[in-house]
Amino acid sequence: MPDALSQNAIDALGVAVDSLLPDAPPAGLSRTRALDVRHVRPLGLGGYVGHHVAPEGALFGRRLNARLNLSINGGSEADARAHVHNLASHLLSLSRSELHAAGIHRMARADSSDARAILFDIDFEFIRPPATSEGVITDLILDIAPDG
Repeated sequence: MPDALSQNAIDALGVAVDSLLPDAPPAGLSRTRALDVRHVRPLGLGGYVGHHVAPEGALFGRRLNARLNLSINGGSEADARAHVHNLASHLLSLSRSELHAAGIHRMARADSSDARAILFDIDFEFIRPPATSEGVITDLILDIAPDG
């Protein structure tokens, strides 16, 4: 049975990458995004990374290593190469804080033999806050009367 938290992390990586990409390619071109998740592992101790205050509950997370493949379809070869160059410039010029806000801790360009594609290796962290309070016991009141 698949790990639901890992699946949530994979879905969140797609959303994070999409949020960092420019809105749309130029007219006559289309862009295809493919994510190849290569490794998923728990964060912290068995996935536990800490305690969330509101709503109260445990925080669990996953770390993903993935390869992002952005390919450009349609248009002339020159337009496609120019768009690949613009995409690379855009993604590589993002600030560290913009990447961290999206959960991405490393984004490095990888070699591609296709002039209409660009590849990036990505390290991504996903931490899911609790949706509802887990009713964590914070105080334990012992109302015990001594014998005798």
